[in-house]
Amino acid sequence: MRKLALILPVAAMLSACAPPAPGSGLPDRCGPEYDMLPGRNVGEFTFPPGLPHRVIQPGAMVTQDYSPARLNVYVDDKGFIERVSCG
Repeated sequence: MRKLALILPVAAMLSACAPPAPGSGLPDRCGPEYDMLPGRNVGEFTFPPGLPHRVIQPGAMVTQDYSPARLNVYVDDKGFIERVSCG
């Protein structure tokens, strides 16, 4: 019981130093703000719930419809973002 009493305050202090959650601060619309994503892993991000998006893997078939609000995230076979576009 004594060990638990020591662990909880330490865990609370460490969690206060944690970086912001991935994806926080990302806009809920497609735009140039997403140009900073290439080179990073798609698993690092949680896209805003209101943002229509699709992650496109190599060789994947995608529809050709154009939706200017949608974010297209092109990844390599390891999940690293190669490019992003709206449409």
